[in-house]
Amino acid sequence: MFQVPLRSGLLRSARTIGATRHLTIAEEMSGSSKPATLIIGAAGAVGKRLCAALVANGHRVIASDRMPTLPGSVKRTVGDSGITVGGIDVCDPEALKKLFREHADENTAVWNLAAPLSVETALDPKIAEAVTVGGMENVLSAMGEVGARKICFTDSIGSYGASAPRVGATARWLTENPDQDPGSDYGLQKRGCRDLMTAFARDHGGDPRFAVLPGVLHSEPIWGNGTTEYALDALLAAPHQQTKHGLPTMDAYICPVDPDVRMPMVFVDDLMRGLIALQEADEHSLHEPQHGYAIPGLSFSANELFAEIRKHHPGFGFRVELDENMNKFANLWPDELGTEEAKRDLGYEPEVGIEKMVATALAAHEERNAAVGNAYKKMDVENEGRVDRLDIEYYVRRHVIRGREDYAMQRQETVDKAVDILMEELDTDRDGYISWQTFSEWSRRNSVEKVVMHSLAAP
Repeated sequence: MFQVPLRSGLLRSARTIGATRHLTIAEEMSGSSKPATLIIGAAGAVGKRLCAALVANGHRVIASDRMPTLPGSVKRTVGDSGITVGGIDVCDPEALKKLFREHADENTAVWNLAAPLSVETALDPKIAEAVTVGGMENVLSAMGEVGARKICFTDSIGSYGASAPRVGATARWLTENPDQDPGSDYGLQKRGCRDLMTAFARDHGGDPRFAVLPGVLHSEPIWGNGTTEYALDALLAAPHQQTKHGLPTMDAYICPVDPDVRMPMVFVDDLMRGLIALQEADEHSLHEPQHGYAIPGLSFSANELFAEIRKHHPGFGFRVELDENMNKFANLWPDELGTEEAKRDLGYEPEVGIEKMVATALAAHEERNAAVGNAYKKMDVENEGRVDRLDIEYYVRRHVIRGREDYAMQRQETVDKAVDILMEELDTDRDGYISWQTFSEWSRRNSVEKVVMHSLAAP
């Protein structure tokens, strides 16, 4: 059995905390004494959305991440009552302890979201173990320093192995079958975190809770390297196979998993409701072992997904080229998660089915695709299907700088620097040209406007 013991002497029971409560630095800065939720990994796909969902539900959020500076969207989300703290690596115990000393106390709820995805773990299991299991140990140690009790953790369907039920899989099954083989380092590391949290509850009066997550679906343009992310890749690819904007079409989508294998998924809106319900539930109302709950959503195969996509894009094409790791996990994990436990104890039921999920994701991708395509067409004035440095410079001066008098008159010489950066990032094969495909992929994470404005604002 995979175990990582807690370092003795680093945690203290919440029962030893005195009655006097002092304001944390975050409370002093915000002027609020409302208990906070501290999110570790707040800049990730789940973390960003959890920040927003918690704030919308009246929580004060302390958002931390290993990024030196958190994205502006997260800063805006947490608002004046919350705070963002960058440069927090879960592998650095001292940084975590400082974070908790300054921004947490015995009433702070904690979400530990710092963990690589399934495929990322398979590619480098040692680093993944240091982040996932070592990170959890460090988080619990830091919590003990301030007496924080409530730790929430996102487990995964990757914890289930071949012996798990194919339909109706529950978190209880994981706790009742601690020696089952999950078939991957990913699953073993999730088990290691559950073991650490169990010890935290038993030995130090902690209140750990975990949610078993299926594949997370959303309408954003970027995501990590996991198995269920094949569905996000397909949804992104569909609008690019159509000549709606008069731009070159892209090749057929390459499906990396058996197209007949069903996997459990959840749309992010449903997931946020489930996670908040788990955090807010009274400790005594959680009847499942180790306070673990599967967060169900919807289940489908790749073929079922593609059929739904074709209702919007009839010409959507794909071919199957199996990825060894992704297809292994797809066949290993359950088809569906159980629904009864979360409904009974958390009042949670999923609301988004495959029709709404596909329609929502495609609409968002198509809207972004139209905006990016419009920018590219303004660069490609001769409709050649490629642009060069002069095209980009013309676009920047005419469509980004024009009308900004301060920049146009005083800082226009810095346009060359911005164009240099754009060419460095976009001209990947160094032939002097940028294709629509390259520009579209780059625009998932960047924009010409952001690069230019950053360059113009630089001293």
